Amino acid sequence: MTGGMKMTARVAALVLASAALAACGGSGGAKAPTSAENVLSRGTASEPPTLDPHLAAGNSSSPIIDDLFTGLMTTDAKGDEVDGIAASHTISDDGKTYTFKLRPGLTWSDGKPLTSADIVYSFQRLMSPKLGARYASNLYVLKNGRAVNTGAAPAESLGVRAPDPETVVFELERRAPYFLKILASNATAPVPQHAIEAGGRSWTKAGSLVSNGPFTLAAWTPNTSIKLRKNPKFYDAPTVKLDEVVYYPTDDSGALVKRYRAGELDMILNFPPEQTEFLKKSLGDQVHIATNYGLYYYLFNTKQAPFNDVRVRKALSIAVDKDSIVRDILRGEGHPAWSVVPGDISDYKRTPEPDSTRPLAERQAEAKALLTAAGYSAAKPATVTLRYDSKEESRQIAVAIGAMWEAIGVKTTLEVSDFRGITNDARGGKYQAIRYQWFAPYDDPSTFLSLIKGRSPTNLTGYANPRYDAMVAAADQDPNPATRMAALAEAEKLAMADYPVLPLYFTTARRLVSPRVAGWSDFPGGLVQSRYLSVKAN
Repeated sequence: MTGGMKMTARVAALVLASAALAACGGSGGAKAPTSAENVLSRGTASEPPTLDPHLAAGNSSSPIIDDLFTGLMTTDAKGDEVDGIAASHTISDDGKTYTFKLRPGLTWSDGKPLTSADIVYSFQRLMSPKLGARYASNLYVLKNGRAVNTGAAPAESLGVRAPDPETVVFELERRAPYFLKILASNATAPVPQHAIEAGGRSWTKAGSLVSNGPFTLAAWTPNTSIKLRKNPKFYDAPTVKLDEVVYYPTDDSGALVKRYRAGELDMILNFPPEQTEFLKKSLGDQVHIATNYGLYYYLFNTKQAPFNDVRVRKALSIAVDKDSIVRDILRGEGHPAWSVVPGDISDYKRTPEPDSTRPLAERQAEAKALLTAAGYSAAKPATVTLRYDSKEESRQIAVAIGAMWEAIGVKTTLEVSDFRGITNDARGGKYQAIRYQWFAPYDDPSTFLSLIKGRSPTNLTGYANPRYDAMVAAADQDPNPATRMAALAEAEKLAMADYPVLPLYFTTARRLVSPRVAGWSDFPGGLVQSRYLSVKAN
């Protein structure tokens, strides 16, 4: 293996040294910050690439956008979908027409009225092919959604209209029982046309950003802090208890733990998995761990050798000991993944994955045979460049997988990159194998199944299987939730037999929440919005 790292075959030996360094920091529980009583300090992941709801990527932006913007639907303090800026909604008998009535007197944070025309503009912008929105494909259920997003139809033909200033009507191509969940995701939040036209690409900077949520952007110091201030023009402002929320972004989750334990932060949204037991013992119920509908996986560029050969993809997939990764690197905080859809999302029931129950030695023997059949040997080994981001957890996983691939005769080069580089190169197809992560913007298998669906903007592998695509489309026409889920599971089983990606584990959310914070709740798939939180007096 190349890349400046000496390898061994034993995963435990690769990770124990790193884990031993991680359980450091101050002693004792978190102390309450001495700053203003109504200011919440939140430590979060890497610097958000943008605060534009339509362009945001990764979970570093999501909680901040939740605080700044509110859509037609939103989530309550328990994570359930509820009306947001909509006062009410109705659904037609055929499930294809949704009508929303806006709350009276809505305004943007600068005082300008927010009407149904803003909603129409926002969805047309979101689906514009020039924008390149990451989650646009979620709205292919809208009438002419795909056609508009691919430039085959004008924006005006999109299935969203405003018959009057207080009413928004959506027309769908087909029944989509998860449509309200899509509208509750921050990727579909309304954006201010007047601010975007005035500010251009700079409209999301402090001093320019106009929002409609419970908070506004007060200041943004890159790689240091993002300060939000209560929005007095928010429709439910009297219930918002916090005056300010300050986010502290960093790639170094271990540093966040130290700051939390020193009393500088009220909560952090991630901590190193190897610190879990240490933190549970020292901080007790300040440690919160919950399912968060996330998939950590490697993309295979199926347009390039050696990944254009299904035998190679299968060999590299079945040679990975996912149980040891979860056990030794993640310290049990995750679930080994042999498919792309988490089993606990919605009412999805996966079909059994046969590879998951086979002994590793048996899988390794088959992997070697597959590589031989594909034309590789000790004299002519398969070579792979594996890209990963700069977080320590990702480095440990990449090192471990490199060792597992070496065990079957594959030469692996490791390359590290920052989060933005990983995202840009993955979307541009500039990789062989690359670390990626997907968090469901809504609670339905369709968002994960799109990761391997032909013509889906979230499928970054080049893989396409027309039969799989047809099975998913047929399942989504089924009005019966149970039979729809069963059909989707069969479709996933078919596609995963081609090993288009390498699922590694389904993620868990690891949080530290100070006793000073009130209103926090653990629920699958999300974070508690700051509007529902408060801080206790010192």
